Amino acid sequence: MSAQPSLLTIRVIGDAILRRRAEEVRDIDDELKCFTVDFTHTMYQKDGVGLAAPQVGVSRRLIVVDPHWAREGKARQPLLMINPVIESASGVTETEEGCLSLPGIYAHVERPANITVSYTDLEGQRQSLSLSGYPAVVIQHEIDHLDGVLFVDHLGTLARLKLKRRIKELESRTVNGVNLLAEE
Repeated sequence: MSAQPSLLTIRVIGDAILRRRAEEVRDIDDELKCFTVDFTHTMYQKDGVGLAAPQVGVSRRLIVVDPHWAREGKARQPLLMINPVIESASGVTETEEGCLSLPGIYAHVERPANITVSYTDLEGQRQSLSLSGYPAVVIQHEIDHLDGVLFVDHLGTLARLKLKRRIKELESRTVNGVNLLAEE
């Protein structure tokens, strides 16, 4: 009988790990595979459509996405990407973004509308995928996390000023890498 997956703690803005470039995944071992079970479980339990390893305190270049299940009520189909790289991008789209690491903050962000991303799957095989629209945006958002970039970093000066007070409030509740909101 297998154990229930664990719910991981989401790191919130103010936690230094969210601003660092994550390390490449070198080995796909049993420890990583076990982590991906808890990682994916956490994304769904927190009603996310994507999650990056730094958001749960792990500095590894690993994301999981499932942009359709919550928005369209489709069956869960998580896509785990190890060491993802955006190979090409084109067009422009604007969407309202939010983030589990910036609870309660939403803003319109412009991003490329079409991307081709390469990544390694859990079996160690390199894959390539072309995406458009919302799925492309979700992957770009999560890859940004791997580079220490948050969606608010893409905003213009006026939009950032409007959110400044709320962001400072979230940051002020982070002490020694632990966000005091984490258990709320």
